[in-house]
Amino acid sequence: ISAFALDWVPTEEELAKYRKSWNPPTHGTSFTSSADVTRQGQWFVRGYVQGMIGSGETQRSSTSQTVAAPFSPDAVMPAVTVYYGLTRHVMAGLGVSAVYWSSSTPEPDGRTSGAGIGTTNMILKYRPIVQDPDSWKPSVSIYSRLSLPTNKWFGTPEIPGGFTPLSRVPSSRFGAVAVTEGILVRKNLEPFRITGNVYYSYNFPGSGSEPGVTVYGGDLLSTHLAFEHVLNEHTGFGYLVEMATLQQFNSRLDGHAVNTTPTTFWLVGIQPGLEYTFARYESGAKLVGAIGVMFTVAGQDDIRAIYPNISFKYFFEQN
Repeated sequence: ISAFALDWVPTEEELAKYRKSWNPPTHGTSFTSSADVTRQGQWFVRGYVQGMIGSGETQRSSTSQTVAAPFSPDAVMPAVTVYYGLTRHVMAGLGVSAVYWSSSTPEPDGRTSGAGIGTTNMILKYRPIVQDPDSWKPSVSIYSRLSLPTNKWFGTPEIPGGFTPLSRVPSSRFGAVAVTEGILVRKNLEPFRITGNVYYSYNFPGSGSEPGVTVYGGDLLSTHLAFEHVLNEHTGFGYLVEMATLQQFNSRLDGHAVNTTPTTFWLVGIQPGLEYTFARYESGAKLVGAIGVMFTVAGQDDIRAIYPNISFKYFFEQN
């Protein structure tokens, strides 16, 4: 039985072995979250800007040859998240965001554009398993996030559809508190890294663009899978290929009927990207960045779009 027991934290030997293994300090994936945590006592900040250029709505098609509905939503969403290593196994984060959007078709309140504060996210990542460089054992983390509807509190007009479908963080609906739980996995295989995420999000009943209407959106399942090839360890230059999926179920954990239109949908996106390390210091501080474009390649009953994005991370000096 002990052979199958799961330790809740890695041993000192496992941590030491992993830290001596191949793991160059690159930016890493843009959409897909790493299962690793920052060192205890270290801060780092991430600045991220994602755009959305819509070309319509996929209409019951499961191929890239979709039929577009007559509207075209576009958006820009900058975000900043600050992370801190609470322990060697736990990392916390606080993120704020903003949004600007425009659409060729007026919303129910007559708007064709809007701008303002986005959601605020509180994040906790716990890594109970660290990978073994001499076997196929990966690093595994548990991800928890609470999303607060600061967009609604500050009067930001609702983006068409209630949220950006394919995004770096699991989607949460406009005007609703959301809770997300996830599993993160990562494995280094020099000169490659493979990373995967699975998230389940529950959005509490919220408000939308129609006054007096309570929105009950279906629960959301998000998955990310990424492949990173580090071409130059000194410069941190490499390329990334990432896949993201999003599915809304026709059900909710609280049992309430879903009243959004459509009640269900799904999307698949593929992103090529590049990464680079701009600066590294003896103190352990470093500045890294990545750029990419997520393309919707398949879907049903949701927005067809491309999502250009750029990301920078600055790691402060290590204690």
